[in-house]
Amino acid sequence: TTRTLAMGVNLPAHLVVIKSTMQYIAGSCEEYGEADILQMIGRAGRPQFDSSATAVIMTKVQTRDKYTNLMNGMEIIESSLHGHLVEHLNAEIVLQTISDVNMALDWIRSTYLYIRALKNPTHYGFSADLDRCGIEAKLQELCLKNLNALSAIDLIRMDEDINIKPTEAGRLMARFCIAFDTMEQFSKVVGTESLFDLVSLVSKSREFSDIQLRVNEKRALNTLNRDKNRRTIRFPLEGKIKTSEMKVNCLIQAQMSSISIQDFGLTQDTAKIFRIGMRISKCLSEFLSHRSEAVFPALLNSLILAKCFRAKIWENSHFVSKQLEKIGEGEAVLLLFLLNECICYS
Repeated sequence: TTRTLAMGVNLPAHLVVIKSTMQYIAGSCEEYGEADILQMIGRAGRPQFDSSATAVIMTKVQTRDKYTNLMNGMEIIESSLHGHLVEHLNAEIVLQTISDVNMALDWIRSTYLYIRALKNPTHYGFSADLDRCGIEAKLQELCLKNLNALSAIDLIRMDEDINIKPTEAGRLMARFCIAFDTMEQFSKVVGTESLFDLVSLVSKSREFSDIQLRVNEKRALNTLNRDKNRRTIRFPLEGKIKTSEMKVNCLIQAQMSSISIQDFGLTQDTAKIFRIGMRISKCLSEFLSHRSEAVFPALLNSLILAKCFRAKIWENSHFVSKQLEKIGEGEAVLLLFLLNECICYS
């Protein structure tokens, strides 16, 4: 089985064989995540088809115990809060659960991260020799680092009395569930960005970090980008498609240009990109609308982009009827043809 097949198709099977637990990502081989493995073996034995099923995991000797424990439910669950602490701190500040630095430190002591860090400090990058006080000091340092990062791009405000207040940008980040890295990109907007610049900006969002560029997709993506014999995307990218960011950009433009995407994996990725992209583009437009300095060109283009994400077509597209339910590309072309005929006769 492959990750795409396991995640994208409701395909029942009696036997699932995972021939390797490694995947090729960005030039190196990495282990599949535990959630991916569980998704794959979960395809075996659908209730309406089977009363039992078999899953076979083929892995290295070094990782055999890991997957044995995973299958037996003995794998210890670790916290992943440390990887997203900045977003959670911002959300708690917006909710007013945290209103000063001391409350932030108390809050982190109430998390599962704190409990697991005391039990297994090396998993979180702390020295195994640290005692309870040492681990608490490290967590406090991590907490303060993230608070300072939020303050640096005006997502929160901290005064001399260590009081913390959310800003409008921080509220937007929490409301739209936007990653800190994405908000950091938004803060770099100068105000003169074109529509293409904003599409490129959205394509860099951290929310798309799990969209991978597969080798077998490059030909189809390059055809969407540049092809003398076919309709291509509105803003062609320079050179070949060779990064995940370029893939996201190309798929956004292909969908908005009403270009048919034949590859199943790309179709699945496009649907995911637009689900996420709608809230990112909406957040971007509201973020720019609250900027005090003059950013009108970028604001106008961000509003257009948000509208395009919602409608899944460009603002100047002839296929506006595709926004109607059950109207596909074929029907949209026919309606456009009939409209032109009516105009000619009139």
